[in-house]
Amino acid sequence: MKQTFELPDFPNSSFEIETSLWTGKTTLHKDNVKIDRSKEKGKPFLISKTNGDIVKAYPKSSFPEFIPTLEINGNKYQIVEKLQWFQYILGGLPILLLFVGGAIGGAIGAVGSMVNFSIFRQDGPETLKYLKVIGVVIVSFSLYFILSALISELVM
Repeated sequence: MKQTFELPDFPNSSFEIETSLWTGKTTLHKDNVKIDRSKEKGKPFLISKTNGDIVKAYPKSSFPEFIPTLEINGNKYQIVEKLQWFQYILGGLPILLLFVGGAIGGAIGAVGSMVNFSIFRQDGPETLKYLKVIGVVIVSFSLYFILSALISELVM
């Protein structure tokens, strides 16, 4: 997942962070240039300022978000806007498939929930976002029931 943002300590710079959902690896770019990471504990990103100073930015996970926060000089910076509680509930409905359908249901539910959270962060009309999220919930549950029916038909 990619997210573009700005940091107050770097007013004329644009940042982009990308976190792999599969490996958990995070990369950071400042003005389209990849930022190196230190090998020290916490593996901070080493961001250079215009005066040559190096700022250490520590990525910190922030459940249930997939995009981490950045801690710089003891201050935490939210990269993505937190969703409202009801958006987490509606967007997270597909994860209920984990309890119904085990690993297959959990996988479908996790993907559906990630898609929903990213839909809520898109630009556009709120009504359209909610319609898309409800559509993803319906597709997630439908896909699980179709897959489970096919698998049980193959097994029997």
